[in-house]
Amino acid sequence: MRKRLAGWVCLVFLIIPVMEITAAPQKPVKDKAVGLEDSLARQPAENPLRFINDLAAPPFAFVENFKNVGFEIDLGEAIGKEMGRPVKWVKQSFNVPTFASTLKVGRADAVFCSLTVTEKRKQYFDFTRPYFRTSLEVAAPRDVDWNEMAFKNGLTSKIRVGVLRRSTGEDWARKNLRATRKTYSSPDRLARALKNREVEIILIDKPILIWTMANRHYKFKIVEEGIDHQDYAIAVSKENQTLLDELNAALEKLDADGVYDSIYEKWYDISQDLPKMGR
Repeated sequence: MRKRLAGWVCLVFLIIPVMEITAAPQKPVKDKAVGLEDSLARQPAENPLRFINDLAAPPFAFVENFKNVGFEIDLGEAIGKEMGRPVKWVKQSFNVPTFASTLKVGRADAVFCSLTVTEKRKQYFDFTRPYFRTSLEVAAPRDVDWNEMAFKNGLTSKIRVGVLRRSTGEDWARKNLRATRKTYSSPDRLARALKNREVEIILIDKPILIWTMANRHYKFKIVEEGIDHQDYAIAVSKENQTLLDELNAALEKLDADGVYDSIYEKWYDISQDLPKMGR
């Protein structure tokens, strides 16, 4: 009898742990993941305004002490603030067809890169109202005896003129000068070419030339000015009319509030309203 009772007791002790283990509730493996997804879904989605810029054309946009600075950087950030969107700068070498492709595939929203409005470029983009008005100028070493009449007559192939690659300066030189063109990838490289006498003259946008002469202390002089007046504007994809309207509205609001004027004065030491539409 004792042996039989002892057997039942052992059997009970063996069964109880098994029943407790199988009866214990199991937590779903995906509980934490689902909770994280719900949390992320409740967070506001960031919608950055992505501007393309080569960050190589002071005083418009350049890198100083590892930070993006310049007139276009300040104006772009102000536009983003007005639109309620953080701004992201997409660095890309200056190339209009590449800019257009980047917009088309959705890797950026607009081109904000000292881009002059031309009929040819209107094939790629729609442009906002102008945010800057300027012209081209010619610089030469200070020790050069400049011949204005020779320049008006288109110079000769013996004269080497430096221009920025794929710029309106290059286009103007091609159409109006017989001089030999040499192209460079950045304003800094262009200025060094003149300093090193790789070229006799350089043709470049006025604000960039003035900034370079003042800050790099090159011994240049301006010999021709007021060439080919031009407007800079922000470029967007032709399929993005909504963004175009929003950018124009932001520019006009910044102008009305005096923000544009303060940014302009910061970089050029004079007060200036947003350029008027048309000439």
